[in-house]
Amino acid sequence: MRPLFFPLVFLAAWPSSAWPAAEPVVAHRTELVTAAERVALRLVRENQAERNYRADLALEALLEFSAVLDRPAWREQVVSVLQRRGLKPDAVVPYRTQPFGCLTFALFRATGERGWLPEFVRQSGLCRDEHPRSPEGAVMHPRGAQRGGGHAMLIDAMQEYAARMVRTAAVTGDAAWLREGAAQFRLHRAILRDSGTGLWSQGRGWLGDQPGKLSPGAWSRGHGWLLRGLTASLAEAPLDSAEFREMQTLLREIADALLPRQLPGGLWPTLLHRPPADSPADASGSALIATAFSRAWREGWLPGPRARDAARRAFAALPACVDRDGVVLNVSPGPGPLESEADYLVREFPPGNDHGPFSLLFAAAESVRLQRHLARP
Repeated sequence: MRPLFFPLVFLAAWPSSAWPAAEPVVAHRTELVTAAERVALRLVRENQAERNYRADLALEALLEFSAVLDRPAWREQVVSVLQRRGLKPDAVVPYRTQPFGCLTFALFRATGERGWLPEFVRQSGLCRDEHPRSPEGAVMHPRGAQRGGGHAMLIDAMQEYAARMVRTAAVTGDAAWLREGAAQFRLHRAILRDSGTGLWSQGRGWLGDQPGKLSPGAWSRGHGWLLRGLTASLAEAPLDSAEFREMQTLLREIADALLPRQLPGGLWPTLLHRPPADSPADASGSALIATAFSRAWREGWLPGPRARDAARRAFAALPACVDRDGVVLNVSPGPGPLESEADYLVREFPPGNDHGPFSLLFAAAESVRLQRHLARP
């Protein structure tokens, strides 16, 4: 993958003239782009330097969106936040602080600055060696003190672990990392996938005194996380590798499970395994799913029009999920139905959940890439 734009400078923001021109512009003033601009402007106005995975993903998404629209002010906003956080290529950023995304690798891909890589690789080694594992070898995530401690399987975290392993393979040329990443998708599929529906449970080990029981139901954002890690891995894996073929087959299998469950309005319901009326449509899950489907179609990983058309329907539906102040609506709360579906059997979700901005911005950036792809001769 080529860098998105010119290298960032962390001691001083580059003037606008120092950034290269955006990709060739076609008409991209869609309702989704307009809605996403309101989300981006809200992020810039809030000017926060929070340190959590939602904030990191929002910065990554703002970089992507600014790159496709060539908005230097937004890129410089990201630089400003990173300066205040002291984040620079040689900074030590523990893998545990990046459980669901990796801003440091995203900065490498965005800038081409290879100074990010030595610490990324070192942290990948710690991540692989220190991760608790199930008896089957599946990586696990901390349950948290409020649940009594310990560890459990969680697809949100597994997808980033697997993607990190495959990225490390691409950086180092060591295929053992690639095998480890593909193995985690395989192990989790064997344990969490329902053979009847093709949908995945959110995890295993979250139900207190029933450590061997799967979490109930199937969550749309969980499948969005899963697809995000899978497409990120495919983007880094050698096309002629057995692992690439295995992950592509898995991608097609998940798409076959999700495509029939898209609502007529274009989004996906929060609880995928239930009748659509049982839970609200979820903007965040739908945005992540659509982003992955669109990228997979553009890259040729999901041939045929079904995934492309599903993504376009979702992209058309998402603007209604952003209010005039840039607040993203209809976003399900975390952490998903790990223990119960009760919190998701409601009519609607409160506005402003912080999983909304990054999901919406990723979708808007991908919608522009898809539009440009379709406009090619």
